[in-house]
Amino acid sequence: MITILEGIVADGGRCDTGSFRPGTYELVASKMREKIENITITGKHVQNKMKRLKDKYSAAYDMLNTSGFGWNDTNKCVTVSPEILEEYVKKHPNKNYTANRSFPHYERLVTVFGKDRATGNMAESATDALDNMGLETEESGTAGFTQPSTTPSNVASASSDPNTGETSKRKRKRNVSSTTEEITKVFEKSMERASADIAKLTEAITGGDAMTRLGVELEGMCLDRMQVIRVAMYFGNKPNQLRIWNGLNDSYKPDFVKAILEE
Repeated sequence: MITILEGIVADGGRCDTGSFRPGTYELVASKMREKIENITITGKHVQNKMKRLKDKYSAAYDMLNTSGFGWNDTNKCVTVSPEILEEYVKKHPNKNYTANRSFPHYERLVTVFGKDRATGNMAESATDALDNMGLETEESGTAGFTQPSTTPSNVASASSDPNTGETSKRKRKRNVSSTTEEITKVFEKSMERASADIAKLTEAITGGDAMTRLGVELEGMCLDRMQVIRVAMYFGNKPNQLRIWNGLNDSYKPDFVKAILEE
């Protein structure tokens, strides 16, 4: 499977976001069936296996980008002292990869997943974007807050009146306080809307890992963060459409997403 994925990457089958293009899972499954006789494998099997590999790769990648960790090329594993590992695991608990254990496919997975796209701590996945939906759309709400400019004439008049300095200080304090209050209100509103959207989506989906499944599916479609948010909000508002989505063949889902984004 990794060999097939390496070929797909070489042919430009991975997006700039680090995700693979729509149809990749089915393509890999088809190529595996061609090469291995009597194998029963589907695109869903490939998708699940790739997710596990990416999680393991991401854990090892994060370790190698942390002080105190290294790579043993002979044993093909991440190396670290027991003391440093103990402290690291306290801050970054994970069961995807354990340092000092052989990981022979790691260097090939660098080619498959990329050096700066696959880390769990440094990159935001589609599932992360679902958890943060609504927050970015409110950033424009703070664009109107501007700091009053200080012109030479203002400075001159201020220096000629001893009371002006204290007055200006009080005004600045009021401006800062007012701006802080406005930012706080915008943040609270965005959090409320995000929580409501996530609640709707969670209610509409059945199954404990449904949110993760949806996130993984959207992640594999080369969508940007705002597109993921729009699709997630669409399903949150229209749970009946989500049931249609869950019943569709994977090959139809990219067209479904396109139709949603074009509405």
